[in-house]
Amino acid sequence: MNGTLQRPADRYGAPRLSKRTARVLMALTAAVFLAVVAVVGYWVASPGIRSEMIGYDHLSDHVIAVDYMVTMDPGTEATCRIQAMNKGRAQVGFVETTIAAQSTRQSAHHVEISTQGDAVSAEVLGCDPL
Repeated sequence: MNGTLQRPADRYGAPRLSKRTARVLMALTAAVFLAVVAVVGYWVASPGIRSEMIGYDHLSDHVIAVDYMVTMDPGTEATCRIQAMNKGRAQVGFVETTIAAQSTRQSAHHVEISTQGDAVSAEVLGCDPL
């Protein structure tokens, strides 16, 4: 041919990184990404404090009693948020309770919530360490 076909390296210049360097950088990036995903997954999958609803009882038209279980390390203090809801799932009562340090990993708790309407259900929104 008459010289119109040039090699790509002649036309565009040599690559900035060698193939080996590019592979090493990609492997390092993948390893760091996987490590970050593993750490975030561990934090999300193993919360320090778990709460579980045991049940609720209607004491009157404007009071609902809630029983719940908290699982946390012994000696840990926590704050738990519990809400009462009406039939449209709107919040009609809310309470935030402090759980003192316990000697066992699981402990049962009872709270009464004053409501601003007819509550048909309740739920523990979550517990956080103090």
